[in-house]
Amino acid sequence: MASKILFSFLLVQLLSSPSFSAPTTSTLFREYIGAEFNGVKFSNVPINPHIDVHFILSFAIDYTISDPSPTNGDFNIFWDTDNLTPSSVSTIKSTHNNVKVALSLGGDSVGNGYAYFNPSSVDSWVNNAVSSLTKIIKQYNLDECMGQLLTTMKKNGVVSFASIAPFAGE
Repeated sequence: MASKILFSFLLVQLLSSPSFSAPTTSTLFREYIGAEFNGVKFSNVPINPHIDVHFILSFAIDYTISDPSPTNGDFNIFWDTDNLTPSSVSTIKSTHNNVKVALSLGGDSVGNGYAYFNPSSVDSWVNNAVSSLTKIIKQYNLDECMGQLLTTMKKNGVVSFASIAPFAGE
């Protein structure tokens, strides 16, 4: 008798568990695009006019081969610029009013090397980052795009959100 009660209790708990509840309907689709340089274009992704679509250009990376530091706040574009151009951003946004295009800051490697974050001066890094990212954001007419950097860019009216790419073990 006790085992039947225990089984019934466990069954009720299992069935009322959040993992068995009905999924909610999302009205947002996000797609990281351009990181693999494989010829993907905005037009390759079907767009449902009834949901918001955010394309996130991947990646703008703080990396340069010049001294004194490869991470000096000078962000460069590391997405497929042959297919994901400022013109293609304008076209997809003007064709679909539910589409926004942003950029993702990050990426842990460039070519065969790794991009380690090691700025020599926080103030200099932030100033360089604001300058280089503002240039990219304005060039691509991006809709949205790390503490002090994001605060400064929001204050300057350049971005309203940022996406940070996580990596395993970090």
